[in-house]
Amino acid sequence: MKIIKNAGILGDAGDITGDCHADGEEKKLNSREMRGMVEGWLRATLAALAPARWLRESLEVSAPDTAGRRRLRLATEMGECEYALFPGRPLWVCGLGKAAAAMAEGLQSALDGIPSQGILALPASDQLPQVPGFQVFAGGHPEPNAASLEAGQAMLTAAAGLPARTLAIFLISGGGSTLAEALWRSPGQPPWTLLQAQAWARSLVLSGAPIGAINILRKHLSALKGGRLAAAAAHDGIEQLTLLLSDVLPGDLSSVASGPTLPDPSTVEDAYRAAKEYKIEPPSPARELIQSHSLAETHKPGDSVFARSRWRLLADNQTVCQLLAEQARRAGYEPVLDVTADEWDYRQAAAWLCSRIAEMRRKNPRACLIAGGEVRVKVDRSGGRGGRNQAFALECARLLAGQPICAASLGTDGVDGNSHLAGAMVDGETWDRARRQGLDPEAALAGFNATPLFESLGEGIVTGPTGNNLRDVRILI
Repeated sequence: MKIIKNAGILGDAGDITGDCHADGEEKKLNSREMRGMVEGWLRATLAALAPARWLRESLEVSAPDTAGRRRLRLATEMGECEYALFPGRPLWVCGLGKAAAAMAEGLQSALDGIPSQGILALPASDQLPQVPGFQVFAGGHPEPNAASLEAGQAMLTAAAGLPARTLAIFLISGGGSTLAEALWRSPGQPPWTLLQAQAWARSLVLSGAPIGAINILRKHLSALKGGRLAAAAAHDGIEQLTLLLSDVLPGDLSSVASGPTLPDPSTVEDAYRAAKEYKIEPPSPARELIQSHSLAETHKPGDSVFARSRWRLLADNQTVCQLLAEQARRAGYEPVLDVTADEWDYRQAAAWLCSRIAEMRRKNPRACLIAGGEVRVKVDRSGGRGGRNQAFALECARLLAGQPICAASLGTDGVDGNSHLAGAMVDGETWDRARRQGLDPEAALAGFNATPLFESLGEGIVTGPTGNNLRDVRILI
């Protein structure tokens, strides 16, 4: 991970200091040192979250017996599971999400030479990975593209045509809601156009609705999500195993990539209520389906389509927070994890966390505060560049002005909003530093345009896409 810095600016802020205790000795850290320390913690945490690691550590594949039969063993949410792998038994893999390529790599490593083939839908990039045996689609995010719609249809078609007794392994991670999509339509209704699909995704992202409500609507407007991909593969004795990296609230696995292979506890009535409560302004044909109450129900817990399905959570946002806390402890700090502000408006979240860290530091100079989850930002159409992490960080800069406290916020996927930044890091001098350079931090906040300001200050965090997605993480110290 890299944090863009301006040596002159950081030098001017050298009088902002904090306390570090290591090996029982107290040391004063200036702003530059504090930033460097936090940067190291974040970099080490992101490295430890490599998706391939979780696949290799979670799956156990036995050596072949005399008949060439091997066993795939793992713990799942339903208990210990074992799958027979033998010559002639098809093994089909379907991956969708920002971590799809890395998860497929980890799976192939864990399978230790057992051949697999399938479909992957992952973010478009200049260097799209080519995975042997896999059809790879470069989908769009945060809006679907033509390849997203092609991927969704290819997955449904392939799942419906799998040979008997296939073992189907689904690799699901955040971002999959738009990287692969097939949209629901009533009998006789024409297929959605790409522009309609993109407008629907945009109306959800810009609504300011909590992610739970957005996922309920995504599931019920999709022919792929809400367990519908699992239903397509529920035939001829096919066994299904879903492995997940979660970017949603704890305990809500059915919302990861809008749950294509998991039971959906939400209902069409929940979808209608969410559209009304959060004043979603969907394009046609979503508008007609919602207004006429013509949506079809998704697959529920206990549905027979899940009779041969098992699933396993590999890592989630709690994993991120725990790994970051370990980094802080090794440096002599005493981390406190706080998820109170998860899904709060970014201003409320900043006020809560800044107030809490100030109080904690008065009592214990070694304290640091780690917060997981995501904050909410309602975006207008002003055309600014930024993201929720940058908005949160800039609001922290306003609240922490003059205090010897550093705050960082970033997305574990390496992408924050519509900018190239993963997030930002601020301290007690950031707000005044911006003004001294002729920048207007208040206007940047109001216009959802924090990226140009952080670029000018050298306080934006740049990681590039990480190939992962485990929600956001914030640290105040």
